[in-house]
Amino acid sequence: MKHFRVGGHRLQFRAEAFNLTNTPFLGESNAVIDSPNVGLIRSTRGTPRQMQFSLRYSF
Repeated sequence: MKHFRVGGHRLQFRAEAFNLTNTPFLGESNAVIDSPNVGLIRSTRGTPRQMQFSLRYSF
């Protein structure tokens, strides 16, 4: 968060980040022995990187 003065008013800038490094949380591996995909991980859990920015002008 950063505050700026614009005349007699105030401008606020905000930035938020979730999972900033974009680290994957791997899902479960395929445990069916007869499957040709045994041991493969084909999904991830959780959300990918999310960022949001906002401006607020107060007068």
